Parts: sequence; structure tokens; C-alpha cells
Amino acid sequence: MTSQQTHGHVNTYKNGCRCTACREANRIYQNAANARRRQDPAGADRAGHGKRSTYVNWFCRCLPCRAASANAQREQRERQKAGAK
Repeated sequence: MTSQQTHGHVNTYKNGCRCTACREANRIYQNAANARRRQDPAGADRAGHGKRSTYVNWFCRCLPCRAASANAQREQRERQKAGAK
């Protein structure tokens, strides 16, 4: 990170800074992005249904998206169990 970068900005966070000010800026940015996505239900259609990313990023709760999320969670639990043995 160069000395030119200003702390408390989302771009500084994206460049790797994890100070309190940069983390807070990123939190605010992400909350606003989530709110924008929730206001655009057609975004899930553009992203494509039946994917975990549509469930997570676009808050789509249609049956194909819920199934994709459930499958991804199941696979993650199985990987964790296999790694713990």
C-alpha cells in the first residue's frame, strides 16, 4: 500500500488495509450494495436462478436457488468432516 492511499475508504480496504476505518468503510459499502440488490428483483433473473451465488448475492429464495444453496452447504459440511478425520 502506498502512502498516497487514504484510510477509511473502501478502495483502501480492497487493496489490503484492514485498519478499523477501512473495515468500517467496507462494511458501509457492502450494506449499501446489498440494499441496492434487494431493490432490484430482476437482478436475480439476470444473474441466473439455481446458483448459490444468486441466493447469496441477490437474496433470491426461489426453489432452484434454495436447492443450490442447500447443496453447497451440504458439500461444505462434508468437506469439513472429511478434513477433520
